[in-house]
Amino acid sequence: MKAAIVYSDSTEISADNQDTLVQMKEISIILNALGVETQSFVFCGSLGVLEQSLRNMKPDFIFNLVETVNGTDSLIYLAASFFEYMQIPYTGCTALSLALLSSKIKQKKTLLLAGLPTADFFYVQYHKELSSSPWIVKSDTEHASLGMDSDSIVETLADAKKKIHQKEQEFGGSWFVERYIDGREFNISMLDGENGETQLLSPAEILFENLPESTPKIVDYAAKWNTKSDRYRATPRNFNFKEDDKLLLIQLSSLSRKCWDLFGLNGSARVDFRVDIYGKPWILEVNANPCLTSDAGFMAAAHQAKLTPQEVIKRLLPAHSYPSQRV
Repeated sequence: MKAAIVYSDSTEISADNQDTLVQMKEISIILNALGVETQSFVFCGSLGVLEQSLRNMKPDFIFNLVETVNGTDSLIYLAASFFEYMQIPYTGCTALSLALLSSKIKQKKTLLLAGLPTADFFYVQYHKELSSSPWIVKSDTEHASLGMDSDSIVETLADAKKKIHQKEQEFGGSWFVERYIDGREFNISMLDGENGETQLLSPAEILFENLPESTPKIVDYAAKWNTKSDRYRATPRNFNFKEDDKLLLIQLSSLSRKCWDLFGLNGSARVDFRVDIYGKPWILEVNANPCLTSDAGFMAAAHQAKLTPQEVIKRLLPAHSYPSQRV
């Protein structure tokens, strides 16, 4: 069996972009150990060149690691569309699901229409009367907590509008604000099950430890990517819960399954939550392409569920559910 590993152009030296290369190398090793011959290709430049390369290789499937296209996450669905055009089975979510999730604002609108809880939000083109509350400024399309730090928390919508303009000038793209929920943060990772049912992996809580009282409890860019930073050390994952959390974890699991069905997910995904001081969960984001490196949260949750990285990657392979197609 042969697999083409197609990944994002990672010429940028930022930690989140370089992480794609780590995924590509680790997954290639795992596939080789499973008896799959691999060849890697970058999704950039001329798609005609990539198309011809794939036709020459004739892979049985593509392992899709494309997270950015032309420097933006907003076009993440284009790679899956291209694979569908070539009629080659590929790992991960469909182009349609990726397109639905490419904008956090679109996500939130879809969640609200489905009656699922997500925090109130505001963006410049969307005028709505909102109650006074702390707000957090976020990129609509870019992931990995791009541009997020302690200054992303603002107290008024007037300040939020100024911060949106500032972030758009600095990082580009569209930005919005979401009501900041000062509470607990959870990640629920999901994986295609062997019997065709979705498997929820062990729930994880991000702890906020030894932070100065004035520091907001958020997983900002430094907490995700700067392993030497105080923010990184202050936000460990926890997989051990008390009996008091049992009902909450059931709620989070139920909401995660609803998100999986609502957005037509498959392969792997992760739903991020905040839980307010009253114990009510709020959906922050649905991630259709969680990081699969050995030190990432998804693999940590899989390890807690007694799954090895090899078992996870094997579950993601499309060969078990798609007929073999040749280019």
